[in-house]
Amino acid sequence: VWHHLFGRGIVATVDNFGRLGSGPTHPELLDYLAASFREGGGSMKSLIREMVLSRSYRLSSNCEKGQRADPANKWFARQNHRRLTAEEIRDSILFLSDTLDREPGEATASQFGEDLDKPFSFVKERKRTVYLPVARNNLAAELAVFDAANPDLVSGKRAETTVPTQALYLLNSDFMHEQAGILAGKALEEASAAGEEVDWLYETLLGRRPNPVESSVALGFIAGLSGGAESGGPLEAAVAHFTHVLLASTEYLYLD
Repeated sequence: VWHHLFGRGIVATVDNFGRLGSGPTHPELLDYLAASFREGGGSMKSLIREMVLSRSYRLSSNCEKGQRADPANKWFARQNHRRLTAEEIRDSILFLSDTLDREPGEATASQFGEDLDKPFSFVKERKRTVYLPVARNNLAAELAVFDAANPDLVSGKRAETTVPTQALYLLNSDFMHEQAGILAGKALEEASAAGEEVDWLYETLLGRRPNPVESSVALGFIAGLSGGAESGGPLEAAVAHFTHVLLASTEYLYLD
């Protein structure tokens, strides 16, 4: 759990806790969390809550003092800069556009059948990714392109690659275009004045307001694509394109 939240486990070799592994960097912390987990009745939710409310989790990865004191971040002097997993990318976009189906999923075999050898995609699905089927010989493209674990193997730590196919998926997939359009519509609904849609999109997608330069560039981008339109289809299309830019940005895809 610590590995998934912090980008590295208290025992860095998450697939090997034995003598050949690296051993815990914080054995007392590991004992404390194990005891808390046991005393809490094995509640994963309580364990996660305790970790994410900790000061360590809330630290920024851009902490200069921590970088000087702990360059390799062995002692968790700062947060680790990490990319969202394939599941997090998909689920977070659906959540922000209010299209995520929050009802728990049912048995996948009854809904999707047992033969999943044909090309498989989650484009039309709205359930959380954890409720969708994983075919060992036919991993959905949305997951495979962002380094989802090989279902034939035990993978405590996933490989993380940066390859052109990821950018191509973000720019060209039907899912990204559809969700960008939905979010753009919400931004225009929330904007009570011209230009406020940019503030709303930055706050919703990136968790911050744009600085003056970013705001100016965004408004110029939208005005250029819409031909200066203040309403209607051209403006909606232009805002959708800008939304798509933010969704495909490094700042959205990575946690600091």
